[in-house]
Amino acid sequence: MVEFLGEKIQVEQAPNSPRPARFTWRERVHEVVEVLGRHVDIGFGDMPPRSRRWYTRRHRRYYTVKDAAGDVFEIYLDYANRRKRTWWLVKRLPAGGGKP
Repeated sequence: MVEFLGEKIQVEQAPNSPRPARFTWRERVHEVVEVLGRHVDIGFGDMPPRSRRWYTRRHRRYYTVKDAAGDVFEIYLDYANRRKRTWWLVKRLPAGGGKP
């Protein structure tokens, strides 16, 4: 069962790479041992067509990652505001990284 979380997290990125190396969630550090998938979202989401402009696009970089304990998470970097980039934990996936 997929567990939706939607919580802000702290992420340390790999040297010279946007890839997450570890993240802190609820005061626990999760070492990323594998990136299982990634994609970029620059869409408009559910925004009505009349409101869609270049500056209202999403700017998110999603990663599906496995931590050292074998747990699988979907996280993303919201980089719409280049001065204040934020990382979010979207969901925890079923054990073994099964598809939702």
